[in-house]
Amino acid sequence: MSRLYSALLLVAAAVALLAAVLIQPRAGHPVTLWMSQSANAVSGRPAIPLPGMTAGKPTIAIFILPGCPCSEAYEPHTHDLFRAYGTNANIVGVVEGTAEDLEEWQQRHQTPFPLVADPRYSIARSYEAKRSAYTVLVTNGQTIDRLWPGYSADMLREIGSLLATAANIPEVPIDVSDAPKSLTSGCVLD
Repeated sequence: MSRLYSALLLVAAAVALLAAVLIQPRAGHPVTLWMSQSANAVSGRPAIPLPGMTAGKPTIAIFILPGCPCSEAYEPHTHDLFRAYGTNANIVGVVEGTAEDLEEWQQRHQTPFPLVADPRYSIARSYEAKRSAYTVLVTNGQTIDRLWPGYSADMLREIGSLLATAANIPEVPIDVSDAPKSLTSGCVLD
């Protein structure tokens, strides 16, 4: 009996090790119904101007929290959005932290679009961005069209479609193969 028990423990340990190797860790937190409803309620509210916003162009503002794994995972997708739409849209990163935090993020990620520091979370609060990886769309320069409480493959496709429509240009496909399948948010901004 003890040999059978030992063999079963060995098999269980091997299965656990194999699962740990094969199952990729997930960066981010699932978006709750409350988060979605809260984000949807922001549509139509006034948008505060951000550095890097050029009149007449749609604007995407991305909320970044240095040290948040979700912000890290989302960053390459924001670069793809910039490459696809940066000449026809404003893309601005709002870094939750000091100017030094912003500079460190810029150096590490070589972010191709303008960044603005938000050390007191005043920009995040004005846009109702509660976590990192929230993304806001402003198309008329004065009101918030949409706030996403995280990012996903479908959300990235939707942003591309909305930017193309707002800029009156053909949609540019972006690679979303490694984006989360369901909307995923980052760490709490406070």
